[in-house]
Amino acid sequence: MPGKKKHFLFLLFITVISIVVLQVSLSSQQSQEARWYKGQTHAHTTNSDGDELPRRVVRWYLDHNYQFLVISDHNKLTDITYLDTDKNDDFILIPGEEVTDYLDKIPLHINGINIKKEVAPRHGKSKVETLQNNIDAVIEAGGIAQVNHPNWQWSFSTDEIQGLKNVKLLEIYNTNKDCNNFDAGGSPGMETVWDRLLSRGFQVYGVASDDTHNYEGEFRAGRAYPGQGWIVVRARILTPGAIVEALEKGDFYATVGFGVELDDIVITPKEYRLTIHQQYDFKYTTQFIGKDGKVLEEDFGLTPAYSFKGDEMYIRAKVLSSSGDFAITQPVFGYEIRQ
Repeated sequence: MPGKKKHFLFLLFITVISIVVLQVSLSSQQSQEARWYKGQTHAHTTNSDGDELPRRVVRWYLDHNYQFLVISDHNKLTDITYLDTDKNDDFILIPGEEVTDYLDKIPLHINGINIKKEVAPRHGKSKVETLQNNIDAVIEAGGIAQVNHPNWQWSFSTDEIQGLKNVKLLEIYNTNKDCNNFDAGGSPGMETVWDRLLSRGFQVYGVASDDTHNYEGEFRAGRAYPGQGWIVVRARILTPGAIVEALEKGDFYATVGFGVELDDIVITPKEYRLTIHQQYDFKYTTQFIGKDGKVLEEDFGLTPAYSFKGDEMYIRAKVLSSSGDFAITQPVFGYEIRQ
C-alpha cells in the first residue's frame, strides 16, 4: 500500500505540474494574440516643410489614439530618440524619410519606413530608374518602400509603377486634394491604378495616409491636415519590426475620413470575411472587388463574406459607410486561394 500511495502522489504531482505548465502556455499564447494598431506612415515636421515641431507632431498623433507614427520628412531622417520618452505607453515611433527626387521637375517620392540611416536621392535617367534607385536605397538602409502619391502633378503612370521591383506599399489615398485620388477627366484615380496593377499580376498593398504638413490655422482646401487617412495593422506586439512584418504580409487595412473600423478580417481557403464595427447609426455596403476592378458581390451586413469560386485572379474588399467614409482591405491573390 505505501508503494501504491507514493505512486499515486507522484502521478498527482505530475498532473498538477502539467496543468500549471499548460495554463502558463495558454496564458502566454493569449498575451501574444494579434491586435489591431492604428498608425500613420506619412507626416512632416519643421525639419522639412511641415509647420509644427517634431515633438508637437508626435503629441498630436499620440493624443488622437494612434499607436504608431512614421515621421517622413523630405530627405531628412528626423531623430526620434528623444521624441517618444514613455517606453511603457501604447505608442511607438518608427524611423522614416520621404526620399524626395525629381526628373525634369517631376516629383518622384518614395517613403522609407523603418530605415536605419538617412537615404540620399540617387536620381536616374528615367522615372522608373529614378524611382527604382531610391527603392533600392531604402531597402539597403534596412527599410520597406512605400510609393507616394503617383497622381500628384500626374507624376507617373500605371505602366511606370509596373516597371518597379521590390515594392510592397502603394499610396492609394493621400488625403491632400491635389493628389488626384479619384477618377475624372478620363484619367484614372489611384484605386483604378491599383486594380490595373493587380490585374496585370503586380502584387502591391494599398495605403491611406495624411501626408500632413499643416497642424495649425483655419481648415481650407490645399492644406494637408492630420487625421484624414491612416492604416490599421494587425501584429502580435507593438514594435517597429512587428509592424513592418505585418505591412509586408498585407495584414492591415486602410481607412479614410471619419473612418470605417473593422473588428476582424478572416481569410480561409473558402472565403474572405470581414467584421465591421458599428458606429452610430451608419449603414454599410461592402464590395468584393476582383480583376479589372469589377465588383463581384455586394453585402449590406456587418459580417460580409465572399465565397471563393476558385478562378479569381485576386479579391479585395471596400467598405463604404453612409457617412461618406470608407475602408479598403488588401488583396488575396488567386494562387493563395487555390492552395
